[in-house]
Formats: sequence, structure tokens, C-alpha cells
Amino acid sequence: MATAITPQLHIQRWQQQAIVHVAAYLSVVGGEDVFEHYTFLQPYLTEITTGFRRKLPKVASWADIDKTFQTIFDDWDAKTSENETLPLVRLRQAGLTTAHLRVLLLTALVEVDARFGTLYSILHPFPDEQRLTLGLLDSLMQFNGAPTVPPGWQLASDLERRGLLTLHYAEKPRASQALSIPGPVWDAMTGDAFSPHIAPLGASQLIYHPQDSLKTFGELEGLLPADVLERLQRVPDLVQKNLTQGVILRGMRGCGRLWALGAVARSLNRDLLHVQRPEINTLPQICRLVGPLAILRRAIPVIELEPAPGEILNLPPLAGYDDLLGILLNRDGSLSGLQAEGCITLQISPPGYAARQKLWQLCLDGHVLEDADVVDTVSRNYHLTLGTIEQVGQLSHAYAALNEHDAIALDDLREASQSLNQQTLENLATRVFADMAPEGLVVSEATTKALDNLILRCQCRESLLDQLGTGFTGMSRGVRALFTGTSGTGKTLAARMIAARLRLDLYRVDLASVVSKYIGETERNLSRLFARAEEQDIILLLDEGDSLLTARTDVRSSNDRYANLETNYLLQRLEQYEGIILITTNTASRIDSAFQRRIDVLIEFSAPDPGQRQRLWTLHLPSNHSVSQALLQRAALRCSLTGGQIRNAALHASLLAFQTQAEVNDEFLTEGIQREYTKLGAASPLR
Repeated sequence: MATAITPQLHIQRWQQQAIVHVAAYLSVVGGEDVFEHYTFLQPYLTEITTGFRRKLPKVASWADIDKTFQTIFDDWDAKTSENETLPLVRLRQAGLTTAHLRVLLLTALVEVDARFGTLYSILHPFPDEQRLTLGLLDSLMQFNGAPTVPPGWQLASDLERRGLLTLHYAEKPRASQALSIPGPVWDAMTGDAFSPHIAPLGASQLIYHPQDSLKTFGELEGLLPADVLERLQRVPDLVQKNLTQGVILRGMRGCGRLWALGAVARSLNRDLLHVQRPEINTLPQICRLVGPLAILRRAIPVIELEPAPGEILNLPPLAGYDDLLGILLNRDGSLSGLQAEGCITLQISPPGYAARQKLWQLCLDGHVLEDADVVDTVSRNYHLTLGTIEQVGQLSHAYAALNEHDAIALDDLREASQSLNQQTLENLATRVFADMAPEGLVVSEATTKALDNLILRCQCRESLLDQLGTGFTGMSRGVRALFTGTSGTGKTLAARMIAARLRLDLYRVDLASVVSKYIGETERNLSRLFARAEEQDIILLLDEGDSLLTARTDVRSSNDRYANLETNYLLQRLEQYEGIILITTNTASRIDSAFQRRIDVLIEFSAPDPGQRQRLWTLHLPSNHSVSQALLQRAALRCSLTGGQIRNAALHASLLAFQTQAEVNDEFLTEGIQREYTKLGAASPLR
């Protein structure tokens, strides 16, 4: 029975051919007895001559053995020409010749055994260089070679252009320039398992997905839009007809873009090579590496990029690769470059209720209490992307075990989601604990009604779109609310109460981290912030938002121009925003009128009246206080304090009581009120 030809056996035979050729050249240069000085060659040569004893000349020089072995090897190798599981066969199909492959294997001998480096340093006149040089390569390729074989430097130049070789010391004379094979390329040539850690990709990741791990188009039905799946199935045919070079999928991170391209790869019996958000300065190096890796591993390369608003990224060509290419983009920025410009673009929208429900059922797989209620609740109330659902679903199993639950409960899912949110947004926003009960917010009846309407709007923000007229075409499911009123009137407390009612996480935008003095950096940070918040259905709180939403000015300097650009970007992004954003301001007049037109709900918070102040004092004083009812009534009637000031006064009174180990009394409360008026530069009405 014939031995199955594996990638390892195939590359081993090529190595043997290269070793015999180098040994023959060495014997001609140094004489037949030269092997006494290079004893490490003997085991290699003995294994080769023993294996092919019947076919090799019994008495011949190594030069003759080399010629015969080349003929034997070429006949053997021709039988593998249709075996696409062999990486070297894939290189042939990409246009490489036998001469190209011999150059690769001669270069790679130092990867197999470092002692070949010592041998190379003797054969070329550069004792400190242990890699194959172009001068020595020319000599090896001309030795015992066919007269039609191109010069070694020409073959090496072509391999370098394809990303299969690295040329060192380009500034030196050609003969002294050295060659090497990138580590990941050599691993792929030998059929070794993929290892992303040796790829020089900076902070980005290179992730390899075997085809059996990819989803099929059938599995994606009901998860991704049917029209997108139908069109994607036609993409390979378009590439074959040279109508396109690939496909660009735009959409939120985690909306199923990678799954969609994975289904294309699986339909073609291909693997997938995913470059995940590379640093821009490493993009040329990455494209040079990914091209040959895609060929050798028979994978479709997918490059995920996140350009900033208005940014045009130049995508270098993938070295040596001219097949189907996938690119993942968010809604911002664009690409240039021949390969990118030859791609078609498709948009993947965020998943709706039905898609979320189907994926939750798959992820939770019956491990929930009252299965239908939990799945329906999370599907309807949490507008997460598919990728986020998958992550939360995996984490929820751990939280259920941590909480000693026999099955996954809704609280386990919330904990998993909160954990994921903190990891994603920790540098751009700060979590605000949404533990505010409705009775803790004291505002006017009109404000309460407006807040109830806002909560209803948030709860119905997706299903409402199906009930609207044709004039609302293109409207997003996002909700934008503006809270106006003087400081301390309950705007931030209202945001906490809304988040608690909706059972969503609330994050306050950290303006110090978002706003940058560098041109374009503020827009980049805002883009990242909005994108992450959309993906994980987080309520964003833009406290004192007038600092970002100020009215545009006449352009008198470059600073004015760039400030207006930031405002213009925010206007566009707010209109497209798919989540819930709450903006608070003390001075609504400073906000650009164009922002106010894009606000869905405007709620005014007025200073509390005496009755509301009475309730606020009751809420903030400890239950065991001994403040007289008469003082409380006088404070409510005569002290026109806001809720925030009442809170501060009650806190100071409680501190004085704690210091003296007594109850809060009239004296402590009066001093607390006086302290607030002192801050205002006014006299207390109680004095």
C-alpha cells in the first residue's frame, strides 16, 4: 500500500532534494573528502541514499547522484500535483515553478538545522552571515541546473514580492544580500498548526478559523438579513468572473459580519484568516504576511478595520494573493487601494427581536428557568448585537455557577452583561449605578409625566418603527433625550431612575478621556464610544453636554474650523445613533439649535416648590432625627434650595450628629442650611 503523502512528508522530500544538492555543490567546491569536516551531513545523506539505493548509481560522484536524485524526485513530485491538501501544491497553483520552490527550500535549510548556517557561511565569503545569500543562491541554482532556469536573484525577487521571502541588507551589493523565510510562512509550508503568537502584528490579532468551525448559510438563516445572505452566496461567482475582488461588509462590531464571510468560505471549502483591528502603521507588514498565509492555508483573508470619521485608509495589496478578499468596516471612514476599490459593499443591520431570540435560545440551550420567559425578556428588552449575545451567553453559565443557581436566571445574564460592559468602556466612560427608586426622585408632576413617556418610548423603540408611516423611512431605533434645568434639580438622578426602570447599565461619558487637543482624535474617541454603547445596549449619560454641543461659530481661525467639524460629526452621529443617550445641561441656550432639532424628548427640570422641598427633607434626613416639624416647615417654605443643596445640607447635619454621637436636631440642620447659603454668598432666611 502506498504511503499517504502528508504535508510533513512532502516537505521532507523537498528538504532531502535541497540537502543532496548542497552536498553535491560542497563536494565539487571542497573535494569528496570535505564531508569529514561536516559530519552533521552524514545522517541526512545516509538516510537519503538508503531510501533510494536501488535508483541511485552505485559508484558515482555526488554531482551525478544529485542529477539522478533530481530526476527521481521530479517524477515523484509530479504525482502530487493535484493534491490540494499540500501547501507546496497550493503555491504551484498560485503560479510558482519548481525553481521557485527550490529557492524556498534552499533558504529554509537553516530553519531545519542551524548547522546549515555554518555551512553557508563557509560557501559564501561572509563568515558572519549564516543565511543564504543571493550570490550563493545563484551559484547553487546554476550548479547541475537546467540552462533555462532563471537566475537565483530573479527568482528570489519574485518570491520576496509574494511575501514568501524576506530580503535583508537591500542597501548592500546584490551578491551579499541575505534571504530568510518568515516564521509563520515556514510553519504553513510544513503543515504545522497555526500559531498567531509568532506573527509580528503589534497589538492586533491574527485568528485562524478552520472551515469546520465556520457557520453555514443555513445556520445563519433567521440570524442575518435574508437579502444579505442571498447576495453573499453569489459573491464567489462574481470573483471568478473578475467582476469583483471581494466584499466589504459594513455594520456594528458583532452584528454577524464575520459569520457571513465565514459562510462564504465554508461554501468554498476554504478556511478563514481573520486580521482583527490591526494598528494602521502595521498594515503594510500585515498585508505582506497575510497574502502568502492565505494561499498556503487555503483560507480567505478577512481584514477588520475601524477607520476614524472622515479617515481614508490605504489598504496595501496582499502579497501574492489575488483571490476573494473580505473586509469588515464600521459605519465611519473609507478605504483606498486597488484591492479595496475593486470590492462590492454590503450593509448588515443590527439584529431585530426575532434574530436575538433565536440566538439566545441557541446560546442558553435550555439552561434557564422558565425558558420562554427569560429568553423573551432578554430578547425584547436588551438590543444587543449577535456577538455580544454570544459572549454574554457564555459568561452567564459561569455566573449561574458562581451564584449557585441550578439554571441560568435573568440576574445571571445581567451580571454577565455588566461585566462585559465594564471591560469594553472602562477607558471612555464611567459606570453610574442605576439603583434609583422612582420615589427617590422628587420633581414636578409635568416632569414626572414626561419621564414616564420617555421610558415608554425607550421600551417601544424597536417595535414602534413597524407602526410608523412612510415619512419615517430611515429612522433609527435610537432615543435622544435632553434634560435642562439648573444644577441640583434632579437631572442625573432621573437618568439613574430611567436606567433602573429599563434594567440597563448607565455610563457617564468621561469628557477628559474623549475630548482631545489633537485634530480628529475627539471624533475618533466619540466614534468608539458610540459604537461600543450601541453594541451592548448601554444608556449613555452626557452630563453637562453643552461643553460638546455648543453652537457653531463663524470661522475666524483654524480652531473654530476644527471645533465646527467636531460639532458636525456629533450632529450626524446622534441622528444615526441606535441606542439611548441622555444629555443634561444647565444652560440650554448654549446648545446648537441643530442639536435641539435632533432631540426626541426635551424635559425641563425646575427648582422644587415648597411641597417638593418638604418631601426632599423627609427623604434625606435619617429616620431617627429629632428635627422639629416647625423647622422643617420653615425650611421648606423659606429656603429656596434645590434638591442637590438639600442633600448637601442634610449630609452636613448628619456628619455633625455623628461627630457628637447625637441625633440630627434643629441646631445641626440649621448649620447645614447656613453652610449652603454661605456657598451662595447669601444669608440664610432662618437666621
